[in-house]
Amino acid sequence: MQHNQESELALWEAFVSGKREAYADLYRIYHPRLYNYGRKFTADTILVEDCIQELFIHFWMNRNKLSGRHISRSYLFVSFRRRLLKTLQQVNRHSAAFFSEEYFDFAIEASIDQVMINKECIYERHINLKKALGKLTARQKEAIFCMFEENLSYGEIALLLHISKKATYKLIARALAELRVVYKQNAVLWMLPLPIMAISFILSFF
Repeated sequence: MQHNQESELALWEAFVSGKREAYADLYRIYHPRLYNYGRKFTADTILVEDCIQELFIHFWMNRNKLSGRHISRSYLFVSFRRRLLKTLQQVNRHSAAFFSEEYFDFAIEASIDQVMINKECIYERHINLKKALGKLTARQKEAIFCMFEENLSYGEIALLLHISKKATYKLIARALAELRVVYKQNAVLWMLPLPIMAISFILSFF
């Protein structure tokens, strides 16, 4: 883990210094992740792609100004999220409130192909999982997605959602509590350790 962090930091530093190979590597690594993240906000794939392209072009053109900042994946996600939501708000001016920090949508689904459960009850548990996810707020879904799908830390999620780390702990704890309530009647699932339940049954997204 430490090695990966050091390699990523070196890649960012190489990018800031103007190395095109590093720029290409960052794009290759983060394009699919940003695309997957962006698609949770909108089904408009062209808009998502445009925002990613514009973001990387902006980063490259302004790389000298970034040298004094703490460049990292969290900075990339924060910048992309801000750009995407601003674009969505501009495109949907009649629904500006919908894309505010409190009211934007965040669509996640449980993939029936990836859920690791017995074949005999796969359909029933998949339906229960969809119901459980449906009870979460958009911010809870986004926090859960960022933690388990993108492996972001509490601090990185707090930065992304513009809230404190303490508020992030509460947000994720309440989301997991809500998911567990839905499954409470399923004795087998309820007895599973929470991290295993969360990773194996909750966080398989389309």
